[in-house]
Amino acid sequence: MISPSVTHLVLIPSYNPGPKVLDTVRGAREQWNPVWVVIDGSTDGTAESLQAMASGDAGLHVMTLSKNMGKGAAVLHGLDQASIMGFRTC
Repeated sequence: MISPSVTHLVLIPSYNPGPKVLDTVRGAREQWNPVWVVIDGSTDGTAESLQAMASGDAGLHVMTLSKNMGKGAAVLHGLDQASIMGFRTC
């Protein structure tokens, strides 16, 4: 198990990526802790799959935006939340 970083995280914005995102997130989790995913209003069911994955993994945090705001907005949302939680934004 990888010890969690208290300064940096992996942030993955996601909009209707299909099931491939599950492999991407698993791969990121094998290399880093924590990993955060921002679901940008996806309608393809991946939000539910990622939430289920996160329920069994303390190093995975999934945030869901209610509608598609664009990749930049999803990244900025994740950065804002990370900053609030004390992570660096550099």
